Amino acid sequence: MKRTVFGTHEGKEILKYTLVNGQMEADVMTYGGTLTALRVSAADGKIRNVVFGYETLEDYKSHTVYMGALIGRFGNRIGDSRFMLNGKEYVVGANEGKHSLHGGKVGFDKKVWEAKPLADNCLQLSYLSVDGEEGFPGNLQVTVTYTLTDDMGLEIVYDAVSDADTVINLTNHAYWNAAGIENTTAGMKLMINADRITTVDAELIPHNEFMDVTGTLFDFRTAREFICDLSADETLRKRGCYDENFVLNGSGMRKVAEIYSDKTGLAMEVISDQPGMQIYTGNPGGIAMETQNFPNAVNCPDYPSAVLRAGDRYQTATTYRFVLK
Repeated sequence: MKRTVFGTHEGKEILKYTLVNGQMEADVMTYGGTLTALRVSAADGKIRNVVFGYETLEDYKSHTVYMGALIGRFGNRIGDSRFMLNGKEYVVGANEGKHSLHGGKVGFDKKVWEAKPLADNCLQLSYLSVDGEEGFPGNLQVTVTYTLTDDMGLEIVYDAVSDADTVINLTNHAYWNAAGIENTTAGMKLMINADRITTVDAELIPHNEFMDVTGTLFDFRTAREFICDLSADETLRKRGCYDENFVLNGSGMRKVAEIYSDKTGLAMEVISDQPGMQIYTGNPGGIAMETQNFPNAVNCPDYPSAVLRAGDRYQTATTYRFVLK
């Protein structure tokens, strides 16, 4: 496994590791546990980088779009930056108006992770989030393992344990393009196996409600182009992009989504055990596909619980697998 120095942050050397397995290459750096590139062979035999990244560490530090980073302690939004746990109210870092987004002001995307190569195709990252960090309770030991699989997949396994009851929702915020980052998303098709989304208010906070996607611009149960005329939906028209949590059908490890580009003949399947996936198209070149628990689940009793009890183990996995068609 190749290792290079990518820069320094607060006096710490930031390392970038290149995972290889003979079919694919992935670059992961210790700042934010960030996936900076993923190179795969397309149907024409050309190598395509399908993950967006920046050229320098300073670019990652100065931008706020979470490019390829690990997200925690709590991915997505917490309404009013507060929640109740065991009868006590916790106030966490507010970084999107009065709300908390992706872990608060200094989330896992801005932390330096410890790296341990396990094989040429496998890198383990770890981080200890101390009690009270961004207002969250408990010392939380987190391990995330990136593995290039034999079936052209990038597997991300998340593992965590806390010494006190806490809440957790980990994900990765890569922006994907099956045509390669040199192309736009025009013509790229999206499929999501979801009958519902969690509806949100004007500040993108869900409040324990759902909406059936039938007959709406959120219906991707049959693959279709996802960059389309958004005028048929008032919210999408005003926002100019998708930023929705889809309620994924089924449970356990299953295929939940796919993007496909006929320019390259390359499809990317998303296989996950998570109940939700955030689709964000604010980056015109790529699409974020964040497998997750539901946004604001800490304040919505009808959503899957985001509570991690002391001593219990949080474990979830997502694989982004590539198929030539």
